[in-house]
Amino acid sequence: MWYGVFLWAAVSSLIFHLPAALLSIATLRQHKMGAAIAGVYKAAGKRMISLEALVFGVGQSFCVLIISFLRVLATL
Repeated sequence: MWYGVFLWAAVSSLIFHLPAALLSIATLRQHKMGAAIAGVYKAAGKRMISLEALVFGVGQSFCVLIISFLRVLATL
């Protein structure tokens, strides 16, 4: 029983998240903030390594999580 539940949850999650991920990758080049960060790095002559991109992404996700939590907490 648990295997079936896990399998359906995984498949439905993939069906939902895969198109969203592809759409976000396709529109990433048109993002103004990403272009600004890329411009700063290019002007400085610096390459962004994968770890820096990971830190920026995790930091941004953490900030969104904290702000979302605080907004819900304020309504209680």
